[in-house]
Amino acid sequence: MIVLGLGISRKETKKIHNFLDSHDKFNFHFESDLDKVSWKNSENIVVDRIRNLEHSLYDNIKSKKSFTVTGDVGFYFLPYIELLINNFPYLKILSTKKSKKNTFIDVMYDIETKNSIFSRLFMFKKKYKNHWINHNGSSWEKDYILDKCYPKFKVLNLEESINKYIEMYIADLKRLQKKYPKNIKVFFSDELDSSYGKKKVLSFIGQK
Repeated sequence: MIVLGLGISRKETKKIHNFLDSHDKFNFHFESDLDKVSWKNSENIVVDRIRNLEHSLYDNIKSKKSFTVTGDVGFYFLPYIELLINNFPYLKILSTKKSKKNTFIDVMYDIETKNSIFSRLFMFKKKYKNHWINHNGSSWEKDYILDKCYPKFKVLNLEESINKYIEMYIADLKRLQKKYPKNIKVFFSDELDSSYGKKKVLSFIGQK
């Protein structure tokens, strides 16, 4: 079985990865294609990722090694979900949800640069990144790896750009889950912390 995980924030995505990778006979990667994938025009990259996972799973089962479920976890899979399901209809895809307020807090945690006050005053470093607006680095720190992995919005401030992203992600997940209920399931984030939630996730991906 091949499973993909995705979350709105990288913090939440890491939680999904840790949850999946902690189970016996599960082997999960985290943001495997971060360096080369983009929010647009990366169809070949994500399709190749699934093919690589297929080969890995086949070789593992053939040699009777440890894992029977594998996959990758990354926020950037969202725009390619329909493509992947159409090409690999057996795929299981899981995500999580929180309140918009807590999701916003998680995203802010993701983008805080941790630059010191000294570096911000004298080295022109910035306190935050902004992946959702095309900018020149004068107001926010540029990140040439992550910036390309997010959608862009025509807004003027950081808070609005994050809210646009969160609203878009939630709406797209809701639409996709309705269209592909056998492939996609969105769980409450807290369910990953409980034995009951664990059983629900394992049942969804066909494991007990």
